[in-house]
Amino acid sequence: MAVTPIVAIVGRPNVGKSSLFNRLIGARQAITHETPGTTRNANFGGVSWRGYHFTLVDTAGLSKADGEIELQAQDQIQQMADTAAVMVVVVDAGTMITAEDQTAAKLALKSGKPVILVLGKADTAHDAEINAWRRLGIPTIIPVSAIHGSGTGDLLDAITQQIEATPAPAETNPPLKLALIGRPNVGKSSLLNNLVGKQKAVVSSVPGTTRDIAYETVKYHEREIRLLDTAGLRRRGRIEPGIEKFSALRTMAAINESDICVLVMDAIEGHVAGDLNLAGQILEAGKGLILAMNKWDAVDKDEKTQDHLTAQIKQDFQFVWWAPLVYTSASTGLHTNQLMDLALKIEERRGTQVPTGPFNRLIEKLIAKQPPAGLKGRLPKINYGTQTGVNPPTFAFFCTYPDLIHFSYRRYLENNIRDEWDFTGTPLLFEFKHKHGENLRRRKERKRK
Repeated sequence: MAVTPIVAIVGRPNVGKSSLFNRLIGARQAITHETPGTTRNANFGGVSWRGYHFTLVDTAGLSKADGEIELQAQDQIQQMADTAAVMVVVVDAGTMITAEDQTAAKLALKSGKPVILVLGKADTAHDAEINAWRRLGIPTIIPVSAIHGSGTGDLLDAITQQIEATPAPAETNPPLKLALIGRPNVGKSSLLNNLVGKQKAVVSSVPGTTRDIAYETVKYHEREIRLLDTAGLRRRGRIEPGIEKFSALRTMAAINESDICVLVMDAIEGHVAGDLNLAGQILEAGKGLILAMNKWDAVDKDEKTQDHLTAQIKQDFQFVWWAPLVYTSASTGLHTNQLMDLALKIEERRGTQVPTGPFNRLIEKLIAKQPPAGLKGRLPKINYGTQTGVNPPTFAFFCTYPDLIHFSYRRYLENNIRDEWDFTGTPLLFEFKHKHGENLRRRKERKRK
């Protein structure tokens, strides 16, 4: 099977690399902002052009590495240079050549790979300024405006001239999408690196290191799992405008994109209201859920500490009591494989199909034991039910006065359905519909005609 070539975008901060990346993959996946250094983790996206298919990588900006985060970002760029088939160096055509531009060009040329110089923001530059960039020593120069899309076709033509044609990647069985969700600095990126088995995401004790969604695909027990490492979400009132606001929106998009979420919490600090809020948002999105107490190795504990904490978590997270709880340590690898095992198990449970016959026999038994309560002479009666969907498992109940079915009775049905069939780690969606609703709708339509 042909391997899809990798094309890496490099350059100094704030020259439009992420805007170009978004334009070429046809989606707003990478965060774009005028603040230099917005991109820290590499972003990956698939590109198809005239029968050619390749993976495009948007890297962090090349700059003087004074801090821990910047040093790791530069290492990440070097890794991309070692594995890429083509290097695309992006500069700002409307400015003068800087030392960082020269470093980016030198790194790309040193790789020995084909190099293309992209003059970003070309719509703001003059011809005289464009000619000055030939001093970088890269023969292939293409002016591009990512905002307007001009020059992108020429760039794609230049890239595909340097790679072999490969078939489009087949997704007969799409990967399981597992998102790592949590507050800042709880160890999500460290967990990602542990699960992948190598340093991929930038890790730092500085809260807010991760801003974009970092994607990594691994194989576990022959199942392809796509890991999504997301930005830490603070309380809404504390989310600052600009980059952090975009990161928060991207994290919420990751919840919706995923199949299962791992809610990562800090075992040293304990769970807080923000963790409960995130669990509620995951539940509302209908996604699978695993609760992970990370940094468990750093907790001062005795033989009763875990039992006491587990009891407290079960009480506070009662609204998602079906979510499994795992105590993990990204630094030691404690129970990290258990997260993957649970993800596979939850994926299977989310696809469970309950036969209509046994399902209705259980419902009849539950109604006989405890019928739903009524109101002012109106008595709800559930006639029958059936499963109408999966991921999450969805059940429709046809009854009289469906609006009178109380929340407590829904919980009664759910608890007993879960006792009968294993739905570990996934919410169940219940829909209560009027038994004669379809007939009423048809009669109304006939009257209107």
